[in-house]
Amino acid sequence: MVDARCADGGTIGPMDPIDSFRRVVLGRQFASGVVAAAGLLLFAWIGAALGGAALALPLGSGALTVGFADQPGPPAAKLRELGFTCAASTLAFALVWASDAWPWSQLIVVPLLGFAGGMVALWGKRALPISFSVLFITVVTLGATPPASASTWGAGVALFGAGGAAYIGWALALGAALRARTRRVALAELLDALAAYREWQARSWLSDADDSTPRGMALLEATNDALQSARDLVLREARDASEVIDVRMLLELLDLFEAALAAQTDVGVLRAAFDGTPIPDHIAAGSRRSADALHALARALRQAGASARPADAAPWHAVAAAAQALRAAHDTAALRQACTALDSQLHTQRAIDTRVDRLGQLHDARASAADAAPIIGDVESFVSPLRYPPRQLLGHLRLRSPILRHALRLALAFAAALLLARALFATQSHDYWILLTIAVILRPNFSVTRQRLKDRLIGTLLGCLAVALLLPLAPPLWLQLALLAVAMVLTRTFATTHYRYAALAASVMALLLVRLLDDGAQALIAQRLLDTAVGGALAWGCSYLLPNWESHDVPRLLDALLRAQRAYAAAVLAPQAGAEDAFRVPRKQLFDTLAALGGAHARMLEEPARRRAALPLLGELMQHGYLLGAHLATLRVLRAQRQRRLGAAQIEAMMAPVRDAVAQRLDPALAPPAPPPAAPAAADPLQRRLNLVVAAAARARRLADELRATAAA
Repeated sequence: MVDARCADGGTIGPMDPIDSFRRVVLGRQFASGVVAAAGLLLFAWIGAALGGAALALPLGSGALTVGFADQPGPPAAKLRELGFTCAASTLAFALVWASDAWPWSQLIVVPLLGFAGGMVALWGKRALPISFSVLFITVVTLGATPPASASTWGAGVALFGAGGAAYIGWALALGAALRARTRRVALAELLDALAAYREWQARSWLSDADDSTPRGMALLEATNDALQSARDLVLREARDASEVIDVRMLLELLDLFEAALAAQTDVGVLRAAFDGTPIPDHIAAGSRRSADALHALARALRQAGASARPADAAPWHAVAAAAQALRAAHDTAALRQACTALDSQLHTQRAIDTRVDRLGQLHDARASAADAAPIIGDVESFVSPLRYPPRQLLGHLRLRSPILRHALRLALAFAAALLLARALFATQSHDYWILLTIAVILRPNFSVTRQRLKDRLIGTLLGCLAVALLLPLAPPLWLQLALLAVAMVLTRTFATTHYRYAALAASVMALLLVRLLDDGAQALIAQRLLDTAVGGALAWGCSYLLPNWESHDVPRLLDALLRAQRAYAAAVLAPQAGAEDAFRVPRKQLFDTLAALGGAHARMLEEPARRRAALPLLGELMQHGYLLGAHLATLRVLRAQRQRRLGAAQIEAMMAPVRDAVAQRLDPALAPPAPPPAAPAAADPLQRRLNLVVAAAARARRLADELRATAAA
């Protein structure tokens, strides 16, 4: 494997696999998997000790089902989410188990519950695990032995609910115990995401490296996701001095993210201007070293014994010295202008390293921290809503709603799967695997469904192959139990991040569990493969019913993007430089809308070719949206730099026409003005950046109008 090389001999290459493994094991998802698996095993063991399998099965089923919805979050939100999951899944279990007495009634009950589970997704990303919990228990209850009497049914439902309620107590207790660690791991994941972006920026300075824009945008979207997770966990509460440090680190990381975005401006210009000199190599080396410092700080947050280290300023001194030598040898107007842009780049790079060092200092001061929590004007503007008002349901009771369409697809797929299973697989004991495959594959978005289908098929095949190779070796009971526990943890760990691995672990878990219960896993391997294939085919076919193509949502995303760009530009170009809070909300909204566009672009790649007419324009708009954000971020720095030399009055005279021009171009309610003439090269770096902002705003509006017309065609 070949790595790109920096000027100092260091590498810019793939991540160390040991470090990758460490990040998974010390990550939040793995911790959640351990908590969920331990809770399941604990309550199943208690049930078995008190009443054998008759007690262990419903208690463990309740804990397992509610555990699927267990996510890091504030205690109040966790209690609300898990409480709703427990109530909804207990109701689903009661209805499906009761319908076992009249098997054909399940053709009504199960699709209706599938519809209800699909509608739960309307409350957003955090509601998806809740939706799966309801669908999961709906499906697996089809394989349960029918209740012998009404009292048996009532006792089983009560025990299931008790298992779910017991898991809620377990999750709240463990969540409180792991609260501080969860917050710090969320910060560590954000640091690693920023470090990965800085590594990509280092590669973009090397002429022989892969500096593809799609890769950079994907890393920015991953950073946005990590940033939102950290906001949700860190900003809501700060109970003690150590947690105040978490808040201060997050605020520092917000500014670091903006500075890293600003560092990407002028890369192409500077690479061309200084091609053949050591300057691009030195900048790549400095970017890589700041990425290493971010990774080191992330490790220090995750594990005891690791320590942060300061960023290395040597590459920036080398850049300045090389630029000075060039000017001494070739003092031309073009070189002077390039060196002015290079000075701005160096200022941004040094500011990034200053913030990295400040983050390390904050971490080192954690033990002795005694400051009050930083004041954030409106915390609710920065965090995800954790309330689920029922009235939102009314807004989705229309056929245009993608959530209603998803719920209808689920209901139809469940009905078709039940009919097929009853007609063709009546003698099988695990035909509900067909419906379970549909539940985990079918998603509101066509592209996510397609990716899940591939992951489920490959993961199931690999899992069945692993069990087929393992069972002839006659492993001892302790090894089977250990593998079962590991499979439980891995299924939960990768369920939302790498579903292919989750599908592999889930197949191992299901087949080992069958082996422990009735020693029939070898015969069921072929059945699981067949059921997965049938369920995948049904899910794939139903994904074409009332599909929600990404182009349908493009107009809404465009309006949101232009509003966010206009608000952020207004904050940056305001007559008086505002306080930090004045930038934070519009900056967050801009990054959120760009991330939403990035998600739509990624999903559109998986759609049929005839639905991808808007794809090139959407990619170009995303690229340009990040560029405009980078210009505005750089403008903030330049404004502060030039304040002393130019004075407030002259800066306002330069900004006033730009403020009006940008507002007009980014307002979709106004007709776009004629394209601005090409601005002459400006000697002042602030004026040069203002000219670039006007040109970028004009191009953003043109791309948005073209994309709107393409999506409507």
